[in-house]
Amino acid sequence: LRPVLPCGVSGGLFCNRKPAAMRKIVKVKDIIFDRNLFVNYLSGTVLDSLLCSYRGLPKGVNYMVIGDPGVGKTTVVLDLMANIHKVHPDARVLFVSAEMNEIDLAIYVQRYPKFGDLDIMFVEADFDSEAHVLEDFEEVLNEGWDIVAVDSFYELQGIVKEEQNITLKKSESLLLSIIKKQNKAGNSRGVHTSFLTIQQVTKSGAFIGSNRLKHMITAMMELRLDNPKNIYSDRYITFSKHRRGDVGVKLYFSLSRTGDVYFDEERFLNDKKLRKLQSEVSSQLYDYADKFNKLFNNIQDDDK
Repeated sequence: LRPVLPCGVSGGLFCNRKPAAMRKIVKVKDIIFDRNLFVNYLSGTVLDSLLCSYRGLPKGVNYMVIGDPGVGKTTVVLDLMANIHKVHPDARVLFVSAEMNEIDLAIYVQRYPKFGDLDIMFVEADFDSEAHVLEDFEEVLNEGWDIVAVDSFYELQGIVKEEQNITLKKSESLLLSIIKKQNKAGNSRGVHTSFLTIQQVTKSGAFIGSNRLKHMITAMMELRLDNPKNIYSDRYITFSKHRRGDVGVKLYFSLSRTGDVYFDEERFLNDKKLRKLQSEVSSQLYDYADKFNKLFNNIQDDDK
């Protein structure tokens, strides 16, 4: 028997590297995109300005939603989907509930009637049935949805783990492969599905999930309380990671009104103006410092 030598070593029989013809090496300028892919879904609220630098929820993206307990993650996501559906009646939106049952959501609808028009998929483990959540989830997604919200990814992941008798890591991998397929329009309608996935956090507010899950998401949308120990303190939305927009910008909101989530647009625009002013002042300071350094270096050269 001859030893199997590492790839690149003289005499090696096998190599794990893919042949050059199989590698996906492209130039982005040569890729042809459907222009419609870059037409975002609008909600008609100031939240659009935070969701993307060119406004609205993009297509084929994955936004993870985390936040303090009781801050209103589910309410804000449902409100966003209902508003998008109102602006884009032809858009197919689906809310996958792995935490709340029909009665729980019926209570939401009493306060926010527009939620009643959304398509809901209730997910729960049923060990006596031959059907499984993973297969049902994939089958429903293959119908082709423009936007899918999942509440929550961790709960869905746990149900899949138990039904399939696999590890959490494996169940996460299976779910992410399904989501990635939908992002790339692998469904009957050929639409690039966007996902709003609510994820649980630790008691300290840290994200629960693997590094793979973190890297796969387009943006991390955080809902926070000004004072995490006071449920009645001001609430705001911000992004800690954002491939399509700004990070660190705060949009304050309130759940005190019936029918709609209230966004403090005036405060948001004032904060935006302040950030722009701070950026301009900072840029000017850098310019002055650069000019001073050049002048100082010139004086030293003259002295020599």
